Amino acid sequence: MSEAKLEVARDTHLPIVMSWIQDREQCVQWGGPNFRYPFDAQSFVEDCRWGDLASFVLANASGELFAFGQYYNRLDRCHLGRLIVSPHQRGAGYGQQLVAELAEHGCRELGLRETSLFVLKDNPPARGLYQKLGFQFADYPEQQEWLSWCDYMVAPAGAFSATE
Repeated sequence: MSEAKLEVARDTHLPIVMSWIQDREQCVQWGGPNFRYPFDAQSFVEDCRWGDLASFVLANASGELFAFGQYYNRLDRCHLGRLIVSPHQRGAGYGQQLVAELAEHGCRELGLRETSLFVLKDNPPARGLYQKLGFQFADYPEQQEWLSWCDYMVAPAGAFSATE
């Protein structure tokens, strides 16, 4: 695994992240049911709120991107969203590093004590990763029609680290 560091996503990262999403199914899994597909740069920026949400990448010193994710305050938790690892780097530990570092950074920046995320019920690798990092399943306090295909998970800030 190449050394990667969490850094703020830049506009130059946009086409790379867009290239990681190859079809409608992946787009819905990653971006949610309202994310438009096929997308272009403008609709992608709008739908993932590229300039509005705190958006980060894992990259090495030469600029190679390994992962992308966002966070924001949702129900007084640092909510992680649109987490993705480069298709060529999956299974190398970058997902664990991304989630841990993004959660720690987001909780610190937002002044929150818990992290949350949604995970698809039919995504065993992601579910296993989140559980390994200390996330636990919880009841989501609001009604949403899309909750039938995903679960809500929470973890206290500091419950995990990228080096586990």
